[in-house]
Amino acid sequence: MRYRRGASAERELIKMLEKAGFAVVRSAGSKKVDIVAGNGRLYLCIEVKSTHDDKLYFSEEDYEKLTSFAERFGGRAVIAVKFINNGWRFFYPEDLEKGGKNYKISLGTKSYLTFDEITGKQTSLQGVIERET
Repeated sequence: MRYRRGASAERELIKMLEKAGFAVVRSAGSKKVDIVAGNGRLYLCIEVKSTHDDKLYFSEEDYEKLTSFAERFGGRAVIAVKFINNGWRFFYPEDLEKGGKNYKISLGTKSYLTFDEITGKQTSLQGVIERET
């Protein structure tokens, strides 16, 4: 059941990315990352999670796999979480808080991004402030 829910979330995100003009490849079996997407100017290496809960834990091992692959590939590492009944939230791994051996992600995590922010269609307020200083 968990695999089907995760694969369904991956397919949903792939459709969203394709609609936004990205070429997308899904990595079956999730060796390093679930999705690699690019549009000629932005390249994303995405790990997809889906949950009915209001929080989940991202392992240190998954964190290392995602960030090292993205670095070698030249893409931006992104963790995409579909909170069932609450929509998508996107996170840069370096913005996550570590608690013990895992990283906690919840609906209350404030450092999330929207789909438009990760695809470059909209800049976060923080991004605007950083460019002006």
